[in-house]
Amino acid sequence: MVQHDAKSNIGLKTKIIGLLGAVLLVLVLVDIAWAYHTQKQATEGVMLQESRILVTEMNAIWKFVSINQDAINHSADGSYDYKGLHCALAGEEVATFFSDDSDYSIRFTRLSPRNLKNSPDAYEKEALDYFADNASSDEYYGFSDQDGQSAFRYISVMRVSENCTECHGGPVGEIDPTGFPKEGWEVGDMAGVVSVTVPTDWYFSNMYDAIIRGVLFFLATMVCMAGIVYFALTRLVTNPLSNLRRTFVKMSSKSSGSGFDTAVERVRPVYSSTEIDDLLAQFELMAESLSSMYSNLESQVEDRTMRLSIANEELERQRLHVERINDRLKRENRFKSDFLAIVSHELRTPLTSILAFADLMEESVPPSNELARTQLGEIGKNGRILLEMVDNVLETARIQVGSEKLNLEWIDLGDVVGMVEASSRPLAEKKSIEFTVAIDADVPVIRGDWEKIRRILVNLVSNAIKFTERGGTVHVGVSYDGPSESVALEVVDDGIGIPEDKWDLVFERFSQENMSTVRRYGGSGLGLSLVKELSRMLGGSVSLISTPGLGSTFTVRLPIKQEGDVHDEDHAYR
Repeated sequence: MVQHDAKSNIGLKTKIIGLLGAVLLVLVLVDIAWAYHTQKQATEGVMLQESRILVTEMNAIWKFVSINQDAINHSADGSYDYKGLHCALAGEEVATFFSDDSDYSIRFTRLSPRNLKNSPDAYEKEALDYFADNASSDEYYGFSDQDGQSAFRYISVMRVSENCTECHGGPVGEIDPTGFPKEGWEVGDMAGVVSVTVPTDWYFSNMYDAIIRGVLFFLATMVCMAGIVYFALTRLVTNPLSNLRRTFVKMSSKSSGSGFDTAVERVRPVYSSTEIDDLLAQFELMAESLSSMYSNLESQVEDRTMRLSIANEELERQRLHVERINDRLKRENRFKSDFLAIVSHELRTPLTSILAFADLMEESVPPSNELARTQLGEIGKNGRILLEMVDNVLETARIQVGSEKLNLEWIDLGDVVGMVEASSRPLAEKKSIEFTVAIDADVPVIRGDWEKIRRILVNLVSNAIKFTERGGTVHVGVSYDGPSESVALEVVDDGIGIPEDKWDLVFERFSQENMSTVRRYGGSGLGLSLVKELSRMLGGSVSLISTPGLGSTFTVRLPIKQEGDVHDEDHAYR
């Protein structure tokens, strides 16, 4: 039986209902937010438009009285007779009448009114300050609390006209016909404002009613659509899938018995989509295939079990064979180690003695005996070649058998290069080769194996001297690369050079460019392969750039620290 880590107990129908409900809820919330926003804008627009109409009507009354002021204050005979009727009084009275007969409030105000009852309230002061800072604006509106209730406030600027200067113009302080000192206003100045207060209860009540009606209609529409979708999904998807599930359950209950084939019954969807029909058809084919497979499953299992048993027996034989081979390899490795120890002692010791006696004999032979000196020089030359070959063979063999280990310590490369220089310079001088050394001042001490670095340099330098003609040059350079935290050991010569297609070949064991080179210069072909192996053991690499007839440059790059080492501040200096 297949075990599931987690199993949902929620059916497909429940998930569909939940999804539809979530979508419906989101849509209703979006509809409510949108309806509220649009209805509020519309309601505010209506109140703003009505306020503007009222202000226009008040301004018309004001302007009418102002224009006819002369006619009002002159008698029939043409004599001036002030009647006490002026535009401000007419406007205030009309506004009072309108305010008393409606829920609206209309008044005229300014910062320093002649009549204190026309003093501005807090919202009107806010509007007057706004107009003072924004001379181009003529209206100010918004919502505010009025006597503990929300109200729409609209305030419009009144500008001084020519007819207003009779009472409010200059000179400042002169008593006008109404008995008040003149303010010295000029045409275009702000004379005051018309303030309209509109109660919002009725408007907002209608707005909320409209929102509720719209949301209910939208909700009803969405519920109907959700019901249609649910009905369609039930008939087209969930019912066929439920039928399919029941068939699977029946197959599962029959699978352990002989009546497996009787569990495969045709699934007949009454209403379903083409995709569901195709799925059920494929299921019927699968069920028939399973029924066919089940009939011969037992024989197949027995056959596979027998094959598995035979394979296990074969694996056991192979394992025993591998163990025997491993034992033989261990014996051969021990033999190789013993052989290397014998070779190291039995070959190196005589060779060292031969070279020492050859040098002593060469020094004792008088310069006049050129033949003897030449023969002794040949003995020394070939003896050193043979000793180098033995050392390289032994080192290569130790690396192959895995007995070569790193002896890590902090190394001053100047000391290593100095030792190599001391041992190699006599060989270079015999061929009249200019041997130079350069170590950059910023080269730090490195973490490495002294002997292996020395072996790398000895092989590269001896190789350079060997393949450089008399009168040539060999240069050893050491530099530091800060970004990569590594040092570079370079051995440069102007010898015979190596073709580019042979660059990789020279680092292989027992490889030479060609046999004529072997006959002329000697060598085993192990020196450069050993350089490559030792550089790899130290976590570095070796590369070659060479041009035939011009010389070669071998570069060994070594890390300052070995992988896994802890930085030592006492030794890691530059």
